[in-house]
Amino acid sequence: MYRSRLLVFVALTLFVSAGSSLAQQKPPPATAPENDPLYMRVIATPWPPEAQILDGAGHRHSAYELYVTNFGKTPLKITKLEVNGKDGDKFVATQSATGKQLAAMFVPATAGDATKPYDPSLKPGETGVFFIFTDWLPSDDDPDNFDTAITIEQHGERSGSGTIHATALDVNSDDPIVIQSPLRGKNWLAANGPSNTSAHRRAMLPVNGQPHIGQRYAIDWIQLGDDGKSFTGDEHSNSSYHAWDQEIHAVADGKIVEVKDGIPENVPNSGKIAVPITYDTLAGNHIIQELSEGHYAAYAHLRPSSLKVKVGDTVKAGDVLAHLGNSGNSSEPHLHFQVCDAPSFPASEGLPFAIDQYTYDDYKIDKAPKPALTVKSSHAMTKQEPMEDELDSF
Repeated sequence: MYRSRLLVFVALTLFVSAGSSLAQQKPPPATAPENDPLYMRVIATPWPPEAQILDGAGHRHSAYELYVTNFGKTPLKITKLEVNGKDGDKFVATQSATGKQLAAMFVPATAGDATKPYDPSLKPGETGVFFIFTDWLPSDDDPDNFDTAITIEQHGERSGSGTIHATALDVNSDDPIVIQSPLRGKNWLAANGPSNTSAHRRAMLPVNGQPHIGQRYAIDWIQLGDDGKSFTGDEHSNSSYHAWDQEIHAVADGKIVEVKDGIPENVPNSGKIAVPITYDTLAGNHIIQELSEGHYAAYAHLRPSSLKVKVGDTVKAGDVLAHLGNSGNSSEPHLHFQVCDAPSFPASEGLPFAIDQYTYDDYKIDKAPKPALTVKSSHAMTKQEPMEDELDSF
């Protein structure tokens, strides 16, 4: 599988593979501990995207984060996490994690290296985050709410175990956001795209005392050549990359609400960044477009002096906004694209989106005897969500 070396806006990153299953009945809840020490909070409301259906099979999903804090006076260990999604009286989505799966979902606030599993234990006063990505069959209706439960073992004077249920979490009932592609052409790789293993999924950024994941469903679009590589020639020259200088198109009608230009491009794959990376520069040259109230499309890492719009401009779907570049927190030319609920890359919540029409290419990359990208089959997709590391054409 092709793996990108792109830099992403990561303050907190962990790769996870959480077990999930579909069920119709919910197991009886365990008894809560007599002294309930765990504070649980969800920041962002789950919002199901369009399903990705291929050859009649697929799933819908919802991603959210559960923040947990030990308010007790003794250590505790979390041994199980359960999610049950309910549609009326029917349970349509369940997720259960213990052991290694649970450790892979958990990141303590004090994590130095968030790329490895952590023991889901909390000393008094400690906080951690569970990253949840639960799914269900497209033939079922979306759940109205999620019940999230944590089973704990307390250690110390008040030892014991039990299950604590967070307040039922309502699921956003709005229709999924459908857009056009911001790119044209073939062999676009959805690097760091939607999944629970994506670096974007774990890019939690605290702003003004509030944690945000504006990149929850973001994609780093890079273009591959016939050899499966993103460049031909000198890997330290931006012009060698297939994606570089490609036109960036408006994904819908809307109004331009933020523009930043003038940040120089980086030397690709050199380990060096042209400007210090702050929340103001991490997206490089960029454009933010208002799609509708509370919905924004954000285009990052654009080529300097290629931006063709200014704040206040009204654009139509398909209009050329700029050209793809390698500015900001980027190691090679690519388009970082996200849909979010505020006109900011760091201070927003990422929203799922579907692309109205594109082609999904089932592919493989051979390294020997000669590097080659082979498309084994192609599938027309309508109003579906590109997922991590898939290859698409527009």
